[in-house]
Amino acid sequence: MLKSMTGFGRSIAGESQNKIEVQIKSVNSRFLDLKFRGLNIDLSLEDEIRNQISKSLLRGSIQVRVDRIETSDSGTEKFNKDRYETIQNVLNEVHVKYGQRLGISDLITTNDLLISVEQNNFDHNVLKLAISESLEELNNMRLEEGRVIQNQMMIFLEDLKNRIHLIAKEASSYSKKRKVLLKEKISELLSDDSIDEVRIIQEVALLAERADISEEIVRCQSHFNQLEVYFNDKNPVGKRISFLIQEIGREINTIGSKSPQVYITNHVVEMKDLLEKIREQIQNVL
Repeated sequence: MLKSMTGFGRSIAGESQNKIEVQIKSVNSRFLDLKFRGLNIDLSLEDEIRNQISKSLLRGSIQVRVDRIETSDSGTEKFNKDRYETIQNVLNEVHVKYGQRLGISDLITTNDLLISVEQNNFDHNVLKLAISESLEELNNMRLEEGRVIQNQMMIFLEDLKNRIHLIAKEASSYSKKRKVLLKEKISELLSDDSIDEVRIIQEVALLAERADISEEIVRCQSHFNQLEVYFNDKNPVGKRISFLIQEIGREINTIGSKSPQVYITNHVVEMKDLLEKIREQIQNVL
């Protein structure tokens, strides 16, 4: 099953000041190009996430955006519970030992009970969870688009197979007619004593070899079968298919240059067009 390199995944994980949103976008690229946006992530954590994404996506231009989702209790300051309880214990002790009842406002202000929260401080496990969920959604989208691409390319491949079959049939028929014509021409030439018989036979053999497209047809059929195998491979095959498309293109060009028949030439033109459509689609296949 083919997998596209295009996809999008989004996930929200955590709660309060640890509520994180992750968005991962992927488009086609020859290599893995990974970029981060949004919250600053320390280098050690970024390396972990890079490895996590690299193992999952393998190839493509990837953009990862990490944002904190602001909630009513996720501001830049929060209540310092530990400090409040410590001060209350002190006030109780003063009352017990000295009989003096003081209020907390006698010692500190409200701002003294607030502590700053760094915007980039968050639970690393929450981020890793959001990354995993986003990757799962993105890969599902890649698989779905890959399925659509594969179905379309199978239609193109079946058309190619049919046309190479028709070319092979026509070439075989033409070869028989050509042999009869060559024999008649040779007999006519050999009736002239001034012509070198050996030289004629050599030239005819050379012409026959140059016009023979049977090897190219066999190689095309073999390549088409291999394409179908790649289409159903679970492993990344985009680069291998691209190479195979180049080889098929060479064989089709050779068939076109060797064959003088308009019927075959027309099929060659259509096959080149089909091959170009496959080439365009395969640029987005992993």
